[in-house]
Amino acid sequence: MRLEEHGYALSDATEAIRLDPKYVKAYYRRATCHLQLMKYQLAVADFKKVLALEPHNDTVRSQLVSTQKLIRKIEFEKAIEFEGEKCAVDRCLEIIQEGTCSSRV
Repeated sequence: MRLEEHGYALSDATEAIRLDPKYVKAYYRRATCHLQLMKYQLAVADFKKVLALEPHNDTVRSQLVSTQKLIRKIEFEKAIEFEGEKCAVDRCLEIIQEGTCSSRV
């Protein structure tokens, strides 16, 4: 499915939910659209809504767990990237300070 088709499917699912807030299939479809659009937190929210309506739905429970793992992985990778950038900035500050100190001598 192309990106714009996910947008249409997302709109359709949202409208179906508006018309029937207990329509499980619409929450599931919206969650899968959110996944494809990389809106993982929104997908998690919809998967949780499905489980609230159908607590024994193991397929959705599995998708929820997988999506939560993906979110943690992405956050971990961002933290590593940020830490690397932070280390580079800290090293630049050290170099600047070293240069400032040696110019005073």
